[in-house]
Amino acid sequence: MATFRLPTVLNEVIRAHNNQLIRPIKPKNGVNSFVFPCRKMVFNYCERSGSSKAMMVYLQKEALEFAKGNPQIEVIVQPRPSKHPLIRAFYTNGKQKTKTVRRCSIEEIPEVVKSLRDHSGHKLRRWNKYVLSDTPSVRGIFSPFHVHQEHKITDQKPQK
Repeated sequence: MATFRLPTVLNEVIRAHNNQLIRPIKPKNGVNSFVFPCRKMVFNYCERSGSSKAMMVYLQKEALEFAKGNPQIEVIVQPRPSKHPLIRAFYTNGKQKTKTVRRCSIEEIPEVVKSLRDHSGHKLRRWNKYVLSDTPSVRGIFSPFHVHQEHKITDQKPQK
């Protein structure tokens, strides 16, 4: 006698229906939704170091406003003894970007934070091609400057 087994996908659906399995939803952009690329920012500073003075002033005055203005980003402040201050950003694609702010003034730190917040997490690369396509054209990109003859549309028939 043959035994019948359900495919694993059906087993998952049946267990999900019984509230035994809840799969995590992968965030993705689409209609009426936007997933912010930056998910977490970590501010590291040293309490005794002179290079961390501007960072400590920023954390005391402006970091709370930044955290309230960006509720989608998890903000973590950690002391890092005997090290230069740095800001580390973690992105939804699994990448991270780190910037040291040891020589930055109090006015420059919000700009660094904003640039890390607005970054997508992908590596910066040079775009050599103007059009990105899965199926590139054999003839190339159309340009009106490469047409040899002018074509005029008229109602008259050509004379013989």
